Amino acid sequence: MRLEIRHLRTVLAVADAGSISRAAAILQVTQPGLSSQLQRIEREVGGHLFRRGRDGIVVTELGQHFIDEARELVERFDQLGAAGEQFSDRTHDTVIRVGGIDNRHTPALVTVIREVLPDPDVSSWISIEVRPVIEALGSNSVDIAVLHEFPRYPIYLGPGIEHRVLVTEPFFIGLHACHPLADQDEIVLADLAKADWVLPPDDEAGGLASFRMACGAAGFSPQVRHRVSSSVAAGLLIASDEAIGCYYPTSEPPEGVVLRPIAGNPHYRRLLVAWRGDSPIAPVAGQVYDRLLAAYLDVMRSRPVYAT
Repeated sequence: MRLEIRHLRTVLAVADAGSISRAAAILQVTQPGLSSQLQRIEREVGGHLFRRGRDGIVVTELGQHFIDEARELVERFDQLGAAGEQFSDRTHDTVIRVGGIDNRHTPALVTVIREVLPDPDVSSWISIEVRPVIEALGSNSVDIAVLHEFPRYPIYLGPGIEHRVLVTEPFFIGLHACHPLADQDEIVLADLAKADWVLPPDDEAGGLASFRMACGAAGFSPQVRHRVSSSVAAGLLIASDEAIGCYYPTSEPPEGVVLRPIAGNPHYRRLLVAWRGDSPIAPVAGQVYDRLLAAYLDVMRSRPVYAT
């Protein structure tokens, strides 16, 4: 992992809050997700930045040095961003800056904007995590974005950011075409209690935590044999009948993998379209939303299992 400016902001948030739980609440992320990210940052730095104390966290000597340097770097970064905005204002160039999570709907947003606006200048930035996209919206680095949130882990967008829910979509189970449950119309989650799973690493948005809660409600804890952040690698493992996994319902699974709904839809997410109220896209945000929803429904209809 390479350190990025968002990692510096995370460490500063923990230091300022005085505890991981308070920092997680401020950052609108899960406490386990924040703890995991701190551990990854500390591995990259080469030592502990914080130690747990009776009343919260205690900054180590290395941590204090890191925090001092991080504050200076973040301040300089913000100043550089402000200078860039002033330059953009002077050049009078209008660029629609699209951001979003890593799935098919963010590229679709770029296409939709080109349909709504005459000859727009569009740039895009896609992240595997939702928190950096929210921060980009708040810092005026992105005008409009596709985000997601999970049950019990709502996201906070901050002042000046408007949003609409695109869809609430269930997760499907991806399993080998010869799996004993592959011929069922839907799968009872409890029937997968003894299965081997391939799942992504812990995230800050609550996706994995939400899935674990759904499994807990079904009476088991998933046996995670493989942790991968790549959907391609996960698909290959499932296609080899090494594990089963979770898929978005609009996904195109690899050959040999079938998708099946989970009875009762216990694991789901909300997709949102969010935009800055002062951005060039704001006047046409409603049109963009309508077309993006129509594009989503077109994809849904092309997936027989999801359409049913």
